[in-house]
Amino acid sequence: MLNKRRWPVVLKGITLTTCHLLWLIFLSGCSQPPAATQNQRPLQIHLTADGQTHHLTTNATTVRELLAEAGLELGELDEVDPPLFTPLQDDLSVTVVRVREALEIITESIPYERKYVRTDTMSADDQPQIVQPGRTGQQEVTIRLVFRDGLEFSRIRTGETILTEPQDEVVLIGIGANRGIAYFTGIVAYISGGAPVLMRGSTAVPEQLAIDGQLDGRVFSLSPDATHLLYTQVNTATNSFNNSLWLVGVEPGAMPVDLGVENVLWANWNPMVTDTLQIAYTTAISTGQPPGWEANNDLWLLNLPLTDTVAFTMTQIIDTYPALNGWWGGNYAWSPNGRTLAYSFDNEVGLIDTRSADPNDTRLILQQFTPYNTRADWVWVPSLTWSPDGRFLAFTQHNGENEEAMQFDSQVIGIHVAVAAQFVTQAGMWGHLHWAPDNQNIAFLRATDPLDSLRSNYTLWLMDVDGSNDRQLYPLPGENSAFSRDQSFMAWGPDGQNIAFIFADDLFMINLADNNVTRVTQDDTRDSHPTWAPYGTVNVPDIQDAPPSRRTNGG
Repeated sequence: MLNKRRWPVVLKGITLTTCHLLWLIFLSGCSQPPAATQNQRPLQIHLTADGQTHHLTTNATTVRELLAEAGLELGELDEVDPPLFTPLQDDLSVTVVRVREALEIITESIPYERKYVRTDTMSADDQPQIVQPGRTGQQEVTIRLVFRDGLEFSRIRTGETILTEPQDEVVLIGIGANRGIAYFTGIVAYISGGAPVLMRGSTAVPEQLAIDGQLDGRVFSLSPDATHLLYTQVNTATNSFNNSLWLVGVEPGAMPVDLGVENVLWANWNPMVTDTLQIAYTTAISTGQPPGWEANNDLWLLNLPLTDTVAFTMTQIIDTYPALNGWWGGNYAWSPNGRTLAYSFDNEVGLIDTRSADPNDTRLILQQFTPYNTRADWVWVPSLTWSPDGRFLAFTQHNGENEEAMQFDSQVIGIHVAVAAQFVTQAGMWGHLHWAPDNQNIAFLRATDPLDSLRSNYTLWLMDVDGSNDRQLYPLPGENSAFSRDQSFMAWGPDGQNIAFIFADDLFMINLADNNVTRVTQDDTRDSHPTWAPYGTVNVPDIQDAPPSRRTNGG
């Protein structure tokens, strides 16, 4: 009984003691510690502002409090180092830089440019003539000035207002091209503003053929006997690739003939004329993706009998040719004997035997090289030219192992003998060699800036067939150049002494016998794709009656 009466008392004593301890702990936790400033000793701070340095003793805790304590007001652009939120430390240096801005308007002169205009009213030997003097212009320039601690720190151009436009100086330079009449052998055709134009024996009376359609220039070639014109015209007004192959006679009143072939990438005449005219062509599939087509890399032959009573026939030589970047397609060129086609893709040059008995044994690779990486939706492919005796093939090749290097050299390679030579170093990617029909010269374009031959200007050069004696043909050295980049920029006359070429979108002719240049056209219409027939006659060696013997399977 005694223990029972004491137990509640003991519990009560323990409970009160525990509550008292908890209450003390609670009060201890809720009590505020003394402010830091109450126990912090004053700090020594170095304050630099407005050109003076002050050594201050302060109880402030941040840079912001220090400046307020010092009564220092800040402008909107003023700079403080260290920033305002930085805690103060003993011996800290604080710097205030006063920053202000101002606007200033000044008048400046605008220099004029000198522009050269080529004219055929002056000879190449005439002194340049200033036909319009240059005059400087004037403009007002608004400048934002920035001052730091009273010293000018920067001047920023924020606006320009032209008061007077400058006037360019215009200088006439003679080009040595006469506007007289040039006489020649055969027929010359060219495209002018999307329409075909013929000239027969002279430039006196150009004739425009009655063709109902817009030529796209992908195919434009006179037949070897100068009786027909082969061309492609656009089928629709859309931006997609869609053309068709047509034929028209050169006699007055001839009606165009649709050959029933669409989406043609390349086509040209067999240079040998027998009882038929023959055309080789390749096709593509029209697509909605750049560049607008996907090449089939096929090869077809189309025979045109010389009589209207026999229908033409088509024969497929190659179904599809496997090639690197083959979606773009290749370039082709007939051999002079009309049996072999040279071909090129972006990494190889070779031959195709059009009369091979075995359809799986038609191809011979002559040369392989590093493709050029355009980093765009187009592919660089060499253009090709045969020697008139069929013994050699010339082309521009991308050299080196670097796919992006601007290294394009002109090569000549033997067809029946293992001979290869580099004729022109750094000719440029648009070198486009053209072998003369008399086997005396090779004409080609050369880049004025070979290290950037993609965008460079080009000049017309001539060299002997062994690669020697190269000389600039047109324009004269030092004059501005504006040659077309298209491989069909020029055409040889059948005698090998005359060249028709496109320069500044106009047609020119040059006679190599006296270097006389005639400007055939001069208007706002864009001219292109000169073609000249007949092609000329050469003696083709008997060895050309057989195809080359070195072969690799393919096709």
